[in-house]
Amino acid sequence: MTFSTMAAAQSPVPLSATPIAGQLVEHQGKTYETIQEGQAFILIPPNTRKSQDPQSKGKTSAGDDLPQNVFYNPIQQFNRDLSVLAIKAFGEDLCQRRTIKHEQDLAKHKAKKDRKRKRPDGETAEEANGGSVKFAKIENGSAEPTTAGSLEQPTEQSNTETSTNGAEPWKPNFRILDALSATGLRALRYAQEVPFSTSIVANDMSKKAVESIQINVEHNKLTSKITANTGNAMGHMYATAFPAEESHGPQHVNLKYDVIDLDPYGTATPFIDSALQALNDGGMLCVTCTDSGVFASTGYSEKTYSLYGGMPAKGSHSHETALRIILNSIASSAARYGLAIEPLLSLSIDYYVRMFVRVRKSPAEVKFLSGKAVISYECDVGCGAWTIQPLGRNTKQSGKNEHVWYKHTIAQAPSANRMCDHCGSKTHIAGPMWGGPIHNAAFVEKILSDLDVADPKVYQTKPRIEGMLDTALDELSVIHNSKDIWKRAKLADGTLEILPKTPPETLDLHPFFFIPSALAKVIHCQAPSEAALKGALRHAGYKATRSHCKPGSTKTNAPWPVVWEIMREWVRQKSPLKEGSLKETSPGWKIMQAARQVVDEVESTEAVECDSKEETPDIVTESKDVPETPVTEHEKPQDVSKMKIVFDEALGRDKPGKKLVRYQQNPRENWGPMARAKGSG
Repeated sequence: MTFSTMAAAQSPVPLSATPIAGQLVEHQGKTYETIQEGQAFILIPPNTRKSQDPQSKGKTSAGDDLPQNVFYNPIQQFNRDLSVLAIKAFGEDLCQRRTIKHEQDLAKHKAKKDRKRKRPDGETAEEANGGSVKFAKIENGSAEPTTAGSLEQPTEQSNTETSTNGAEPWKPNFRILDALSATGLRALRYAQEVPFSTSIVANDMSKKAVESIQINVEHNKLTSKITANTGNAMGHMYATAFPAEESHGPQHVNLKYDVIDLDPYGTATPFIDSALQALNDGGMLCVTCTDSGVFASTGYSEKTYSLYGGMPAKGSHSHETALRIILNSIASSAARYGLAIEPLLSLSIDYYVRMFVRVRKSPAEVKFLSGKAVISYECDVGCGAWTIQPLGRNTKQSGKNEHVWYKHTIAQAPSANRMCDHCGSKTHIAGPMWGGPIHNAAFVEKILSDLDVADPKVYQTKPRIEGMLDTALDELSVIHNSKDIWKRAKLADGTLEILPKTPPETLDLHPFFFIPSALAKVIHCQAPSEAALKGALRHAGYKATRSHCKPGSTKTNAPWPVVWEIMREWVRQKSPLKEGSLKETSPGWKIMQAARQVVDEVESTEAVECDSKEETPDIVTESKDVPETPVTEHEKPQDVSKMKIVFDEALGRDKPGKKLVRYQQNPRENWGPMARAKGSG
């Protein structure tokens, strides 16, 4: 018996009934089926299509499931689970900072009040007789009017005030906007699962969608926390950022948001500018883009540039390039208003990308953007190598008393020849794109920490989230001095900050990854194992890990001359080529021309001995005797042919630990973005 058949056998219950997964609900003459995700419940018509055969092209026939009037895609549960966890991690940090700020303001007010009491009576006559009113300036989305001789009375940012008569403690306001809400499922989950959320707006321009949101909000009994709004998302956000003067009121209440979630069908770029305007200082943007055929493909490069302001890359790393192009698009939009962005987490997932970006008002940090914007010279038709070219340069300066500042200049060009240095093929440009870290290590660690105690029944995609975030965290190891970048500092009350910010000058000089089997294809040899290749890189003193974007990937801080020298040594030591396997006009033939001609028998013997795991008792992830020194993309070893290459598989294996789902296979048949909802507004 199918789920729909089981549901049909039940008696419908009214909308006011307690939500239960699988029950039928009758409201205003219509019957709905209840679906649960996390701690939220949504109502959809029975037999509504929840998947789509890509061969059907949206067509239906008799007996098929009904098309959707309001968009709902079950496959996006991973996105929603991750978003709830990300907002909780971000919100805890924001609320911590606001609470400390509030306590500091109270202490200052108390000290000021005490000073007034110590003055002669004549100096306080005005306050005693007139009770003059003073207004505090808006800070982080709050307006705090104060009356002399009384404690501050926050109107927007706080819900309750600390008192000695048993009242609830002061709580900072935390507003969320689900800008393109559809069924309202995200807003429902944020209201149920983010404990400190105080106000959530679920917006959609479709009247049918808003009707669905209102029904779902009422069924979940969240009418006091969620407001459904019918309107254009951009118009709503601009109106929030620039309200009419008469809407301010005497206390100038600020209704900007602390989190804005953009999850459109397609690209999010039309909504970025208005979202930046409607976001509070220090707030977070959650951005989804599903048009991977545009941002991760060279087939529509003109469309990529018009939407995102950058040219896409061709090759295995095209999705990471896409992440960086979109981040740079957000950063450049924000910079026009003196806003600096900080990527907290940026992921390529299935057919879409998802980014969590913190936004601050900081004209000083905006100046670093040109030095973090890069283009890449891609050998996409040859060997797959690339060279990074920054557009600007942020140079550290120092003066008296160890005062440090940065000088911002134009970078020297070019950083590469027109033809590839390794195989002689022509190169193409990708970018400009974001050249800094795409994750904040402290943010990822916070989510992983919260995930340890998360209920797997609520977060059903927990194993995949854990595996992907663990992999994303490993990616940061190739950044110079990564262990010290995200150290947590003490706040004013002595507690450690939850999410330290990424220093604006931080660069990721090794932004991409490669696929070893793709390199082996270039020179027509058997591909080295992951452990053998990583072992050779680590033995040579470089970091080596994987990327979350693709299985079988290798991410390293080794420059391309070293990578190709290791591949040539793999051929010489382990996988000799058949005579005539490479044509003289092929990219692989030119690469192999730099192969070592003299075989060092002693070195070869040592390499063979190191292949044995028994000869290497300790399995480590990197060479212990290699100093932590930066290796830039433009630096080349003096003579890579003299490097000692050892394919130490024991060194290349990661430390044994918990088994993780790093790369999930297709979750089910006919999964994907699905067709647009057909509901009319």
